[in-house]
Parts: sequence; C-alpha cells; structure tokens
Amino acid sequence: MTSQRAVVALVLVLSGPAWAQVTPPEASMETKVEVSGVKDPELRPYRIMSRGLDAFDKHHGLAPSASLRFELKNQDGTTQSPDGLALRLSGDTVDLPLTLDSDATFILPRSQEAFDDNADLVLNRKKSRMRWRPRVRSPGVPDNARRLGDMRLECEVAWAVMKDEIGIVMRSAMAVVGGMCHAPMTALYYRAPKRLEAVRLTSGERSRLLTLSEDHHSFIVPVRSKEWDNDSLITYEFAADVQQAAPLQAAQ
Repeated sequence: MTSQRAVVALVLVLSGPAWAQVTPPEASMETKVEVSGVKDPELRPYRIMSRGLDAFDKHHGLAPSASLRFELKNQDGTTQSPDGLALRLSGDTVDLPLTLDSDATFILPRSQEAFDDNADLVLNRKKSRMRWRPRVRSPGVPDNARRLGDMRLECEVAWAVMKDEIGIVMRSAMAVVGGMCHAPMTALYYRAPKRLEAVRLTSGERSRLLTLSEDHHSFIVPVRSKEWDNDSLITYEFAADVQQAAPLQAAQ
C-alpha cells in the first residue's frame, strides 16, 4: 500500500475528539490508513486528563492570551444544558465537585491530591451519552471565526490525552515527529457549529478556502502548515446564512 498519500485524521468534532480515517480527494481506496479499535472519547481518569493540562502549559505560546476549558457535548454534538448535570473528581479520599458554566464548560483544576488518589472524573450521566473536547479561545476573536493558534493548542491538548488509544506502532511513529499534530500524514478535521457553505483562512492580505467534508459540517485545519501564523483567522460562512440572504439579493 502506498503510504505517501495516506492521511490519518484527528477529528475534533463538537461531540468530542475521536480518531478516524480520511482519504484526500486524489487518493484511491487503497491509500487509506485506518486507525481502528479506538472508542469515542469519554471522561477519563484525572491522571490522563491532567496530561492535557501539561500540554496546554507546554504549548501555551500558541495562544498566550487564552485559557483552557473543557466542553461537555451530547453524543450528536449539540450543546448540553448544564441543568441537572453534576461533575466531580472522585477517588478513595478525594471528592471535589467541579463547577459547570451555563454553556456546560468546566475548568479542570491542578490537584496533586486527586492525582495521587488516582481519582476519576465522574459525571451523573451514562458515559455513552456525553462527550468532551478541549476549548481554547483567545479574546477578541469574532463569534463566527477561530484563531489558528487556538486550534493548534486544542490539538496538542487532545493528543496528549488520547495518544494511548492508538496502536504502539503508529504512536511511536507520531512521537518521532512530535505527535499527531505535527505528522506529515495528518489532517485535522474540525466540526463547525452549523452546516457550512465555505470556510476561509486569512492572514493579512492572503486568504484561501479550506477543504470541507462531504456533508459540509467539518473542515480541514492546516495545523502543521508553516505558511500560516498563529494569528491567522478561520472564518465560517454558514449555509443557513447564505440561504437566508439569497431572497434579499434576488429582490435587489
């Protein structure tokens, strides 16, 4: 199998990070690389989740003004109401409730006690019903846009937490290049809040359209491209907005 044209995608969908396969448009079915046997992301032991905190500190220069939160999402990717939700760090000796914001996001604290106690993140919902993902937001970014450095930092956090879920051979190969977010055979797919008409990457006077998934709900983020700096903006153009604007344009 020819591996040069194969792509392994780290999918940071709204329902949570997950490993999947993707084939670039020019590749044939024989060029796919499949990462199998990886479950959907669920809340993990504190020791594993805290690796995301370490990654955030290590790579904070990607988004120096941003802070890290984690989002809880329904399995279908919709935003979960925090009403009735309770999240806590629980171990043999540790029992620490965590505050959920109105958008079902939370801060994972540093706790040596929870680490030593091998505590778990416990949610009062069945695991299969909820997903998580890192959330990095720099101030001043428009609501319909994302800063590329923020998304690079989210990738580093997600990879730190989830890297043990792929096979040892692939994980070793990723380690040589600094992780999945830097691998030449890697594409980062990101799920947008709504169905997309287009997504544009802009830096100064330069801009280009990004590749959308077939269903127009996700797009490829160039996390490892050195051509685009961390302050580059990714701007959404939602399909619903285009459809609503069409009658007005026709009437002019």
